[in-house]
Amino acid sequence: MKKYSLITDIAFLNSNTKTSGELDNLFSNGFFSDEKKWENYKLSNDIQSLCEGINSRLKNRMSQLSLGVYNVLERGPGKNLKEDEDIYLFTGFGEIETSNQIIKSIIIDKFNLVSPTLFHNSVHHTSLGYYTILKKAHNTCATISDGVENNYSFISFLKKREKINKSFITVGGDEYSSFYELDQLSKYKIVPAFVAYRITPGMEKGFIFGDILSSLDDLINLEVFKNASTILSDKKTFLKLNKDFNKNILTEFPLVLDNPCGIILRLALPFYFNIKGTSIVIEEIDNKFYYFEVIL
Repeated sequence: MKKYSLITDIAFLNSNTKTSGELDNLFSNGFFSDEKKWENYKLSNDIQSLCEGINSRLKNRMSQLSLGVYNVLERGPGKNLKEDEDIYLFTGFGEIETSNQIIKSIIIDKFNLVSPTLFHNSVHHTSLGYYTILKKAHNTCATISDGVENNYSFISFLKKREKINKSFITVGGDEYSSFYELDQLSKYKIVPAFVAYRITPGMEKGFIFGDILSSLDDLINLEVFKNASTILSDKKTFLKLNKDFNKNILTEFPLVLDNPCGIILRLALPFYFNIKGTSIVIEEIDNKFYYFEVIL
């Protein structure tokens, strides 16, 4: 008998959407399935964090990434965090804006006004460090940062982690940095977006990793695809599938744009909106198609 992993205690944050009501409204209005509705939905490069209870002086030193991670953990799985639950942060570029400030101070300003606080804030583990210190938590933490390949790293992690029958906390997201704009070839549009939730394995319902397929047609011809009522995919695959399959075809892209942690939010959406029946969550990586089966 198949054993699934359940996702609970989900919290999401971007520059426009900070509450469950705002996210529910987007879903009920077909925002995730209608490309035309994205045109009037503008995401800024800043988030107004809802973090409460943080000393203002300390808050001023925290990066956008640290504030975003604290926000979603505090509103989501952190509300009933267990002492033995591991916390894993997936971030494509980590504390990139702090690192960018250090580089500018050294190269452009020629070592003038290099703040010593920037250096201990520049490591990728900083965000979880701030969270555990502020919450006086002693949970085991790890940060996985793999650039634009971070979606692949998340999938690989889940495939290995499914053998361990123990709940854990997942956090995903990236901050905005002007450093992204230096890449004129890729022209990634990465805006601040964050998500956190609890994954509990060994359940009768939830998600399970399916397979890696060499073409979209191979995926479409699968029996599980034919039986699924809902498909959630990356933007590129969404545009290919956006035709009559007699299915609800969705994408999280307008919420996160090119954020390299998109699959982390996408996998949570069937659970967040309690989409009954079978859903397929797809991620295209290097012209191969990775998919999860979700049953609720």
